[in-house]
Amino acid sequence: MSPCSPGQKPPSCSENRGYVRRDVLVAGRLECGGIWTACEVLNVSAGGARLRVPIPYGLGERLCLDIESCGRFAAVVAWARGDEVGLKFSCDPAQTAEALIALATYG
Repeated sequence: MSPCSPGQKPPSCSENRGYVRRDVLVAGRLECGGIWTACEVLNVSAGGARLRVPIPYGLGERLCLDIESCGRFAAVVAWARGDEVGLKFSCDPAQTAEALIALATYG
């Protein structure tokens, strides 16, 4: 499996994903350097998430995604384009799967 190139948007490299993504539209918050910023979570999987963000984040930047109904997830920016970023969760996918799939299924 080859990784997606940093400049690619996820749909062009979706065949490389190891986890099924579920479309959602929920409010979240991102923490970077002690500063929290509101964001929109557009889709999730056990391995990561796609977000709409009001400020740019750089590739490899370490963040914490907080979704009120699910919890907090350590992540790294895997790609960034315009007002969207893709996060790769840093924690064990088994730890995130149950909470995030419940969100995708039940809202």
